[in-house]
Amino acid sequence: MATNPGDIPTLPRVYSKEALNDYWSARPVSTVKRLFTVTSELAPRFGAYLWDFHISPLNDDVGAEELQRMHASKLKEALTRLGPAFVKGGQQLSIRPDLVPPAVLKELQRLCDSVQPIPDQVALQLLKHELKCDDLNEIFDGLHLVASASLGQVYKGTLKESGETVAIKVQRPDMLKTFSLDLFIFQKLSLALDTLFCSITQQSAFREALSDDFSRGSYSELDYEQEAANQIRFQTELAKRKCKVKVPDVYQDYTTQKVITTEWIDGVKLADAPQSQINKLIPVGVELFLTQLLDIGSFHADPHPGNLYVTTDGTLCLLDFGLCAEVDEQSRRAMTKAIVHLLMRDIDTLIAEDAKELGFLPEDFDTSELKPIMAKVLTTGLLESGSDLHMRKKKLMDISNELNQIFFQYPFSVPPFFALVTRGLGLLEGIALSGDPEFDIFQASAPYARRRAVEIMGAHHLRGWGTGTTRRLRRRATAAV
Repeated sequence: MATNPGDIPTLPRVYSKEALNDYWSARPVSTVKRLFTVTSELAPRFGAYLWDFHISPLNDDVGAEELQRMHASKLKEALTRLGPAFVKGGQQLSIRPDLVPPAVLKELQRLCDSVQPIPDQVALQLLKHELKCDDLNEIFDGLHLVASASLGQVYKGTLKESGETVAIKVQRPDMLKTFSLDLFIFQKLSLALDTLFCSITQQSAFREALSDDFSRGSYSELDYEQEAANQIRFQTELAKRKCKVKVPDVYQDYTTQKVITTEWIDGVKLADAPQSQINKLIPVGVELFLTQLLDIGSFHADPHPGNLYVTTDGTLCLLDFGLCAEVDEQSRRAMTKAIVHLLMRDIDTLIAEDAKELGFLPEDFDTSELKPIMAKVLTTGLLESGSDLHMRKKKLMDISNELNQIFFQYPFSVPPFFALVTRGLGLLEGIALSGDPEFDIFQASAPYARRRAVEIMGAHHLRGWGTGTTRRLRRRATAAV
């Protein structure tokens, strides 16, 4: 537990549930005021939901789905008003189809953490304090604001010492306090919900562990020196593997816990690049995500269009390493086997063995009822494609909705890293399809997946995996799983 000389608890630099509990338990007035704000926003939402779906439910399925969507939209608005921690919490739930109904899932995916910037004089005063200088003009030329988000805002400037153009991200004042208070409230609410639902249903307790996992990851985003370490690690690991991806340099002399200074990247978002350039770089992006998942064991956990750029010399560039997920060696091996079985259309092994080894299903769960359901959804979806983009998008949506419903009805537990992988590959697929209706994410993934599988499992395990099989498999599986 972190303490100061007067033995009063202080906020830890590295996430600790116990330390947060000690700190905020010693500040009951602040805690109760914030809890009142949170409760006044969320209690009406949950009360209305309980009434409409449990106390006085509709018998009309179509009407019930529309009502669920309306409740989800109001929840999204409430989370936005409550601030960064709740927005990020909602975004985390938006990639958990095993926990959230499909209609709610779609609405939460629209959450955005962009906010109004704080005044320059406030942000630059914090920058001076962190860099221990009286005059920023001694370090930077042409400093000006270029972007603002929930945790901090980004300035562009030139280093006087070297003439290099840099991006300087400055954390909002008191973010550690406000964010940690909300995480403390998450702890209490999740514990209360676990206690309630375990007493009135057969559900096992999972909300407190889910809250703890989310808190650990999001709390680390507040430490920009940790972000710098993540960025340097990715730069080194990708360079070792000769991956043709740019990771910006970090200027450690101008980086602290609340400030990170990195190389400025001139270019455009991958989604806004010319179609010929997109077609050339999408395979690089697919290999980038699979390399993180199956080889490096550390995964960029915030894939969105703003983090994938194309530099002026045509190189794919990955930005923002504040949130990274770890994938242990056993999970990497299990995921490789699962990809092989999916590509070979061995759905039985995929469900009965791989899903359990990866933690999707309990070890003692009888998959006999689930196998034919999953086989029908996956094989029908993979084979019934056609080349018309609009028809393929519609089919993909149908498959994804079916699987999300299955994930919600059966005792699935989707590992967070897996949800982030499919989100990252889905992002690349969406960009590619905008100009190439024939693009197939699975066909693009197969070469690297095969090479990695040979390294881990040996070539004798891959007999029967031919190019014809790969061509038949469509991108729907990735988006749906």
